[in-house]
Amino acid sequence: MKKFFFIVTLLLAAFSNISYSQFLPNLKLNHQSNNSAKLKSPIKLNSLPSSGASVGFNLGFGIIESEVAFALGAFAELKADDFAFVPQANYWNGSDQSNFELAGLARFYLSKKRLIPYLDGGLGVNFYNSDKDDFTKLSIIAGGGVELTNLGTSFNLLFDGKYKLIVNDGGNLSCFIFTVGMKFPFR
Repeated sequence: MKKFFFIVTLLLAAFSNISYSQFLPNLKLNHQSNNSAKLKSPIKLNSLPSSGASVGFNLGFGIIESEVAFALGAFAELKADDFAFVPQANYWNGSDQSNFELAGLARFYLSKKRLIPYLDGGLGVNFYNSDKDDFTKLSIIAGGGVELTNLGTSFNLLFDGKYKLIVNDGGNLSCFIFTVGMKFPFR
């Protein structure tokens, strides 16, 4: 057992020194040759492009079958140019009904300025519960919103609205969800 802890400690010590190399933005290597040239690292940390991925959350309210409910959600975004895939987990709760939804949206950005409008469309799986019904059904989602960039160095602000139609055998449920959220892009 002592050998195991010794090996783990040795490995942690060896790899912890390697991990600090990412914090050396002005790495200079000296090369001994006839002209004594200095080589600079081609990597500049400030000029690295965004990864195109981000995470965020939102909260607001929903109108479900003429009843107002509190809504909140969390999402991730995988972006490539003007198109993004946005998996989401959403929850809303009214006085006598609640819903948890797992959704996948396709997002199309309409601009590349500071104020960026977008359109959404996709499908969701809903776990709906009320006094009358308790079911798991598919939903169709359409919506859009506006993203405000450059408000902070590490986040963007979102204003979002969605129409959701939960397909049910006993009658479809229509929902309007309006949220405000924050998105944190990975650099």
